[in-house]
Formats: sequence, structure tokens, C-alpha cells
Amino acid sequence: MFCTVLSTYPPIRHQHTSKIQVKLVRMAAKPNVAFIGLGAMGVGMAVHLLQDSFAVTGFDVNPMALEKLHAMGGAAASNPRECVQGASFVICMVANSAQTEDAFFADSTGAVFGLTQNAVVILCSTVAPGFPVEILGRIHQDFQRTGIQLLDCPVSGGTIRAARGMLTILSSGPTDVLNIAQPILKSMSQNLYEIEGGLGAANKVKLVNQHLAGVHIAVSAEAMGLAATLGVNTKEFYQTILKGPACSWMFENRVPHMLSNDWTPHSAISIFVKDMRIVTSEGLLQDFPLYIASATERLYQYATWMGYEKDDDASLVRIFLTQTPSLVSKATHCQIPDNSRASELICQLLETVHTLAAVEALALGNKLGISTDTLTSIISNAAGASESFKKVASQILAGDLLSGCTITHTRNKLKEVMTLAQMHNYPLQLTATTFQLLQQAVTYGMGGEGQAALLKLWTTSNLSTEPLHITEYDPVTLSELYSQFPKVEHNVENLLCNIQDHLQAEQDCNLVVLDDDPTGTQTCHDINVLTMWDVDLLASEFRSKSKGFFILTNSRALPPNEARTLVSEILRNVSQAADMTGKKFEVVLRGDSTLRGHFLEEVESYIDTIGSPDAWILAPFFGPGVRYTIDDVQYVGDRDTLIPAAKTPFAKDRTFGYRSSNLREWVREKAGSRFSSKDILSVTLEDIRLGGISAIEQKLLLVPKGGILIVNAVLTENMRMFSLPLLEVRKKHKLRFAYRTGASFVSSRLGIPEKSAILPRQIPTFEPTRRTGGLIIAGSYVPKSTKQVQSLIQRLGGSLTTLTVEVPVLLVELRRYFDIPTMLRDSPVLQDIVARASADLQDGKDVLVMTSRDLVTLDSVNSWASESSKQITNLDINNLAANALVHIVRHLNVCPRYLLAKGGVTSSDAATAGIAIKRAKVLGQAAPGVPIWWCQREEDFKSQDQGGRKVKWTELPLIIFPGNVGDDDSLADVVEQWTLR
Repeated sequence: MFCTVLSTYPPIRHQHTSKIQVKLVRMAAKPNVAFIGLGAMGVGMAVHLLQDSFAVTGFDVNPMALEKLHAMGGAAASNPRECVQGASFVICMVANSAQTEDAFFADSTGAVFGLTQNAVVILCSTVAPGFPVEILGRIHQDFQRTGIQLLDCPVSGGTIRAARGMLTILSSGPTDVLNIAQPILKSMSQNLYEIEGGLGAANKVKLVNQHLAGVHIAVSAEAMGLAATLGVNTKEFYQTILKGPACSWMFENRVPHMLSNDWTPHSAISIFVKDMRIVTSEGLLQDFPLYIASATERLYQYATWMGYEKDDDASLVRIFLTQTPSLVSKATHCQIPDNSRASELICQLLETVHTLAAVEALALGNKLGISTDTLTSIISNAAGASESFKKVASQILAGDLLSGCTITHTRNKLKEVMTLAQMHNYPLQLTATTFQLLQQAVTYGMGGEGQAALLKLWTTSNLSTEPLHITEYDPVTLSELYSQFPKVEHNVENLLCNIQDHLQAEQDCNLVVLDDDPTGTQTCHDINVLTMWDVDLLASEFRSKSKGFFILTNSRALPPNEARTLVSEILRNVSQAADMTGKKFEVVLRGDSTLRGHFLEEVESYIDTIGSPDAWILAPFFGPGVRYTIDDVQYVGDRDTLIPAAKTPFAKDRTFGYRSSNLREWVREKAGSRFSSKDILSVTLEDIRLGGISAIEQKLLLVPKGGILIVNAVLTENMRMFSLPLLEVRKKHKLRFAYRTGASFVSSRLGIPEKSAILPRQIPTFEPTRRTGGLIIAGSYVPKSTKQVQSLIQRLGGSLTTLTVEVPVLLVELRRYFDIPTMLRDSPVLQDIVARASADLQDGKDVLVMTSRDLVTLDSVNSWASESSKQITNLDINNLAANALVHIVRHLNVCPRYLLAKGGVTSSDAATAGIAIKRAKVLGQAAPGVPIWWCQREEDFKSQDQGGRKVKWTELPLIIFPGNVGDDDSLADVVEQWTLR
């Protein structure tokens, strides 16, 4: 079904599809017109016909309307029957279907008794789509007036446009009858559309438009009431919305009434009580769910119950502000500072509700047989228009269900709005309904998709029903696996050199590695890592000769919402810095090789900020840690056995737990319907070891747009064999890839060779004469870390000072203070540890500062300190140990010979909060998978961190020892190598 634009004059802007054509029709002689229903719009329409030289006879139950028509040169009738006598055309513009039936079929006075043979009835009222057919059926069958024709022609535009002949008219019916009626329709309209589909089709489109218009008025009221409640300057807020993506035609038109507290009925609430009832009744008739329309209808019904039905529909705002109904107008001069966040959230409210309403309305239109392109072309220029409607409609038309903000991100933003409203006891009705729909979509696994994908909630046949099957895998020995590997059939000796040559030839593209904890540098050397991401600092890295650099995000330690926001911020800055320097870039989202981390959130952040890549490369292989990918299954090595990742303690992580060892299944487990099984391909070990470059190139080109390519690997050479054709395909076909990988991919992609373990004497600028002791801080609580710390104490206990931060004791202290910073500052326990550590470091003795190993729960804390008043939360427990270690490092008055941090989060905290590093150089590794950072000299950069603190120490080796790397003795081995001789 499509529409035809019959007239658009005076010229206005339209964006119609190619199916829309302009028909030029010669004006015929002007016939006599009967006009039934001279309400606010009807009288304007009738008077304009008079001004356009039509002879008009009118009828209305309101004598004043008849007097106005008569004064303008029209004739007044005493009833509908008298009105239609002698008229070739009868325009019916009464309020609803009941009035239409009464006007036509009332005993003795009904229009049906006076209609001229072959008269054309033009039904301009907004009625249910099935009503025009019903009316014509009664005229033909019950009254045997078979020569009468009827057109379905609902109008919109308001009273002013009606009087000026500038309405939008939607028309449907027999084509020959429409052609006959065109002179009259064109006289009253600026925009005239012919909707194919027979009688009722025009009111189907009008129904969709009124759905949107009704919702937009209601959510405008909801939003403005919230703004006033929060103390936002409502006049300034209105102007802000007009300039942005949260605007709608109704917001722009109705909010001025709210700002002036003027409820003069330009369009009464009763009209939308009727119109929304038509919408929801059609949903009932079609067995079609209308969540937002139904919630909107209830708001108008409640306003009627409150006695507002004859007031302007903008007065709906009063039901949200029952105690202070005029608050929106009073808040036009609010000067409360720091309301920008509240304004931003209310903008998000409007934009999101508009989007969901658009999707629901388009889905309803499709259910009624109206195409999305028809609805888009008409509504984009009508009262139901909004910026969100235009955006999401274009995405649906393009079949693009992934672009824009993801559903999870939108849900999370709306959650903030809901929380803010709860704090002020403000009733969010449409927002709450919208939020629940977003929750439902996330539950269905749609969280990673764009907002256009919400269409699936109304077209359930499109919902992914592909079951997620979790395959169980057994541990295997390395010898078993190695015996099954195919023999390598090609030369791998020159891979590294070829990669380096390729990178050397490509001068304008950098690899930017966003590392979710500091351990991602564990296979690299001679590369910078940043702990800040201001644009100038990023630009300086792009200008350097390096082919890549790391940015420490530490996002793994953040809640999902914060991780997403952080990654988006960094990517925006990276894009800006790249533009400043004329560089291209690709992004690696470096994650844990045991599959922990914010996979979906970080992928969504990339898509929202940069756009969808040609393909995602998923390569969690990490050689030094024996994290292998074989037949798409991720394994974790334990001595000579490989354990499927889902059967390791890492899979039981309280934050990042998972059930799938197979990466295809893991992707779908974590990302829901963003990726279907058809979107995921893999480069197998057979491709790498037998097929080589040509086989890998073929796989890279076969991945669906935005899909995932899994890379299997058991050796660093496997990853290099993948990296070389990756670079060639990217350049030859001008593709842009994005990466979610382990550490080994980064060094392979950058052509970084292996380097033997670094000892203190091998660091050129390291002062071998520095006689202070080394500092080891251990915060990681994973079982492997605990065993390694125990081994360290057993082996070097005699020459090692061990100081334990007793978390239960600190929690008892915390209950005596207002907050954690105050407790840290005044804690006698921490003061004692700082003093003892400083003294022993000064004497050249190595110092181990570790957190207590016992699990701390809320119940146990309450039993330890029940007499205190401060209430401890789980968040306090989680933050306290990390903050205590940072406090100790920050307050030491002796620079240690080196600093070793055990655990990813501990390392990040030590680097960023403890030492306040801004930029460091990765020197290499102290042991396999254990990177060493060199804290660069102050003159190499501005030595202030983002909080304005001075960098504590420079020219200091920082050894980053991951919590899950090495065997039981690895930590002791490294400390022993770095012990002062």
C-alpha cells in the first residue's frame, strides 16, 4: 500500500519515496456543498470554501456557528436533511462516529433522507477505520440509496490552518470518486494524500498519526511536570528541546500553553479521549498489543475524571502536578544551579518515549496494512512527527536494527530518570511503561541491538527463537591435543618480518588498545600505556612514530553502566585526537583470556561511538598463560591439562560468570540476539596450519557485516599467521575491523617479537645504586594469588617484612567515621602500616603489604561492631581493601626500589591512584605474562594527573603481576630476582 500526493501548495518540503507521484488535476466547475458539523475546525473549513467561491449550506447544533456561516455568505439549515438537499457533495465534520450516525440516520431529519442521487459524502471526522465502510453499507442496504458514494477523508492541522485552507487531508475511496471530489479537497488543504487500500485506509493512517500525537502531548506534559518539579527553568528547557533530537511537533506546539498556564481549548482533552479510544479499540479488534497507547489513553481518561475534558489538551500537565497545577508556568524563571544533568535526563525521557511510540505506531500501521514508507512520508510532515520518529522509521526502512544507541544503553539511561523521579515522588506514567518494554527487550536478548529492533516486540514472528544450547566439554591433556593437530604445511619463519614490513609501509594507522586492566601489556615491550585520555595526550601518541599504544581503562572493575560510559568517552576523545592529527585507527578492546569482562557493554560502546565495524575479531588466546582456543572452545591450562573455561573458577565470577566454553555459544550467552549463530564464523587451526594466508583471507571476507570471526590458536605463530592476511585484507578491501582479544593478539598484530625476562641490571636508566627495598602489594584474592603469596612468604620470609591490612578491623573503624576517605586519613591501623613500611624500605628491606585473605560478609561485620552507628554496605566492603592499599602507597615517604602489584585491579589502582602515573613505557616482562612498566620522567610530560595531584615517583619499575598468571612459585621467583644483593 502506498500514498499519492495529490497537491502540495503552497510549496512545502517533503521527503517522499519514489512511489509517491504528483497528479495534476484540472479544476472542474464548483458545485454546491453541504457542510454538517461547524465546530472549531468545521466552521473554518466551510468559510474557506465560501471564500473559494463554493456555495455552502451548513448545519450544526450550535446556533452561533450557523450565524457565523450565514454572516460569511453561507446558508443555514435547520437539520441535516434540509442541509444536504440539492448538494452534490456532503462534508461531514462532526466529532465522532455516534454523531455521524445521528446526522445521517436520525428519524425524519437524517441526511440520508435528503441526499441527492449520486451525491458524494466526504467523511472528514476521525473515526475507526472500519466505520466508513459500515456507514456506506447502511446507506446502500438499509436505505436503498445505492447511488450515493462515500470518501474517507480525515483532516488534521488545527483551527487556524482550517480557516486558511491549509489542512492536511488523507483521502481514500474509489479513484474515480476521489477525482471528482478533488476541487473541494484541494480547496481545503495544503497537503492532500491519496491512500490506497479502499475506504478506511485514510483513517488507518490518521489513527497512527493520532496515536503519536496523543502520546507526544502526554509525554510533553509528563516531562515538563518533572522539569518543574526538579527546579529546571522550564522556559529555557523548552528552548533547549526545540534544538535537539527530543523534539516533537506537539511538544513545540503545546508546551507554550503550559508555560503560560493558558487552557483555552484550541484542542480539547475530550478530542484525544475519543481519538485514543479509537486507537486502543482498533488494537483490541486486531488482537494487537498497544502498551504505550493504552497508558496514554488512561491519562486522558483520568484528566476527564478530574473535570478537565473541555480544557485544552495541554492542560493534561495538571494531572502530574495535582498539588501545584500551575508549577510549569511558575518555573519559567527558576535559577537553581547545576540542573544540567536533570535537563539531560528529561531530554532522554522524551527521546526514548518518542522512539517507543514511533515503533509501536509503525507496527500498528503495518498490522493494518499500511506500509512503513507511506506512514513515514506522511507523518514526518504531520502533527504526529518527532525527530525520533524520523530516525527510527528510516532505520526500519533500511533494515538497520543495529545502528544508534543500543537497547541496553537506552534502558540504563531511562533507569536514571526513573530513579530521579522516585526521589521526588513524581509519577512517571509513560516513562514507566516505556522502561518496562525496554526491560522486556533486554530479557529477550535484544539488549545489544539498536532501538529499531524494538519492532520485534510487536512483530513476534521476528523475535529470535534460536535456542541457546550449552555444550559440555571435558578436560584434555596437552599431549592428546598436540597429537591431533595437523602438520604445518607452509613457511612461518618470516611472518614477523612480513608483518613489520606491512606496518612500516602503512604510516597513517594506529592500533589503539583499550585495556580493561593493566595486564594486557603482558606480551608487549617498547610501547606506551596511558592512564589518562585527554585529547592532547592522545594526539601526542598519534604523532609519535609508534604503531600503537595502550589506554588503561580498568573498566573490568566498574559496574556495567559506568564501564560503557567510560569506554564511550575514551573513544570519542580518540576519534577527536585522530582527526586532529590526520591519523586512522583501529580499536582493540583487550579483555581477559578467561572470558571475564564487560563484553557486550564495550562492544555496544564501540558501535554507538564509532559505528558498526565490518567485522569483530574475537581472539582470546594468550600463550604465556596457556589459554588456548581449539575448535572454538576456550581452554585454561593447569599443568599438563587443559580445562574448558566454563569449568574453571573464573566462570563462577560473581560479576562475569558464564556457562559456555564454546566461544560461539559464549557470544550468544553474553550478547543475546545482537549476534545470531549465522553471524559467527571461525578461523580454525586447519585454516591456519594447512590453508594458510589464502584460507584466512577467505574467512575474513565471508564474515557478515558486523559479525564475529573467532580465531583459534595454540601458538603465537598461529596468531601471527592470522595477523598478516588480516592486515592485507584490511588494506586491499578498505575494511575496518574491531577486536575483542587477549594479550597475544596485540603483540602479533603490531609485529612485536618475544623478549626474554628483564632483570634490574638490564634497565639502562635504572639506578642500581638505589638501596631502598622493594614494595610488593597484594590485593588479588583469587586462589592462585593466595597460593603465590603463601609461597613468597615461605621462601623469603626471613628477609621480607609482611604487613597485613586486616579488612575486618578497618570495617570496624569505618563504622566510627562518616565515610571511607575520613577513615583512611585517621585510621591508626593504616598509619602504623605506613610508618613500618617506610622504615623498612629505607633500610633496604623488601616489604609485602597484603590484604587479609578471609571472606568478609555484612553479617560478620555487623556482629563485630554492633555497638557502632555507621551502617556498612556491600559497596563499602568491596571498596575498602582497594582504597586502603592505595592510601598506603600514596602516603609512603620512601621511594621503593621497585613496586610489584599483585592482581589486575590492584595494579591499576597502584598506577593511577597510588603513583598517579599519566604515561608509562612497557619495558617487557619480569616473567612470562608479567609486564614491567617504567614510570617516565616528569619532563617527558605534564606531571599532574586528572585530579591535579603530582606524580609520586618517576623512573620507577612497576611490575604488574596478574592474579591468575604463573604457578605457585612464580611470584617468589620474580621477587627473588629483584631482591637487593
